[in-house]
Amino acid sequence: MRARRTKAAAAYFRQNATRWDELSALYIDEAEIERVLLGLLGRDGIDDLLDIGTGTGRILSLLGPRIGRGVGIDNSPAMLTIARAKLTQGGLRNCHVRYGDMYDLPWPAGSFDAVTIHHVLHFAERPAAAIAEAARVLRPEGRLVIVDFAPHGLEVLRHEHAHRRLGFANGEIAGWLVEAGLKPARLRHLRGRSLTVSIWSAVRTALSGPGQGEAREAPNAPDNLETRQ
Repeated sequence: MRARRTKAAAAYFRQNATRWDELSALYIDEAEIERVLLGLLGRDGIDDLLDIGTGTGRILSLLGPRIGRGVGIDNSPAMLTIARAKLTQGGLRNCHVRYGDMYDLPWPAGSFDAVTIHHVLHFAERPAAAIAEAARVLRPEGRLVIVDFAPHGLEVLRHEHAHRRLGFANGEIAGWLVEAGLKPARLRHLRGRSLTVSIWSAVRTALSGPGQGEAREAPNAPDNLETRQ
């Protein structure tokens, strides 16, 4: 069953690669999301950034001028072809993309100052494992930023757009971050056309490691959040 779902997802990305950005804009305001990402990661001090599930390379295009080096991985050759063209057109010689598996990143621990997972986890079979692997490659004080949907009931995204999960609860992501040895920071909610987008960020402290964080947050625990209409 997992193999069938993986094959179906690959076919979906191949068929929709050229209109990926257009599809995203149907449900969410990417400009507002990008404003928050720039606030979180657009500062000085990020030498090495990894974008997991880079797709068309939009996050690298956004952050590329503000970082030392950017790498994007994806398991869709069609998406990578578009991403490479965009980076070349944008003159971003400090950024490149490559084929890769988000559950088995080809870098040693502590390789990056920042990692982004932008609208990827809802396609994942094992989202907690993807977060743990992202945390592994972060340096001390490195930041992980996850952008994904809050829980919703749009079944069309599961049946027609290959989504495995219909959003994530705040406590669910926070628990996985803690288990991965990260300290969650402020959570942001951005209300879009049809969906609410949540932006989680977390930091790897100098002494943190898997299982060394705080206790798991209860699923309905209150959050320190910012909500925008």
